[in-house]
Amino acid sequence: MNVNAPSRYLRVAFEAAALIARNLRRARDFATVPLRHHDGYRLCAMRRAHLAGALALYAELHEGRAMDLPRRCLYRLAGNRLGVVALDNKGRVVGAAFYGFSSRDLREGRVHSSFSGVHPAHRGRGLATELRRTAILHFRANGVRGYSSRISADNIASLKPSLRLGFRIAERYHDPVSGELRYYLVCDFDDDYLDDSTQGLTPEPEPQPPTTETERKAVP
Repeated sequence: MNVNAPSRYLRVAFEAAALIARNLRRARDFATVPLRHHDGYRLCAMRRAHLAGALALYAELHEGRAMDLPRRCLYRLAGNRLGVVALDNKGRVVGAAFYGFSSRDLREGRVHSSFSGVHPAHRGRGLATELRRTAILHFRANGVRGYSSRISADNIASLKPSLRLGFRIAERYHDPVSGELRYYLVCDFDDDYLDDSTQGLTPEPEPQPPTTETERKAVP
């Protein structure tokens, strides 16, 4: 029996609880992600009704690997403030973006993109850019200074729209597991953000779905 196993499990549990608590505290007073439209798609808050589709897309784009349990719990509790989905005209999730706060993000006043992706059948229509734009509008309106992301150097589909919106490469490093070259990018909304097409735009109010008393109590 590995005598270190109990302490390892406790450490993992503590880190998971800290991640959830840190993000819930930071996002507690955030408004819901606003509703926007783009080329027949709806971009909106990741509500619980959308979470299964968003997680399925995440797994599909990660060769079947599911998102870890702590983050699944986090987005169930606060997905409408920390996640964005793109819906087609049938209401299906065809794009998703998950955000959160690490200790570094809290120190620097930024929010981190842990995943942003679009289903292959819906690429080439600007949805990757619009997912990021929706997030930037949302987090800036809620007092966040900027936005950070980690992207592999060969992931052109994610890198190009990020640079187009004003992200700058702050660090270059090699992933210790895969060995691939990755970039740590930041975009401070007031200094770096390049897009002017949405300046002065008032987002549309999103219809609020009915909730049960149990669901209302579960939301922090």
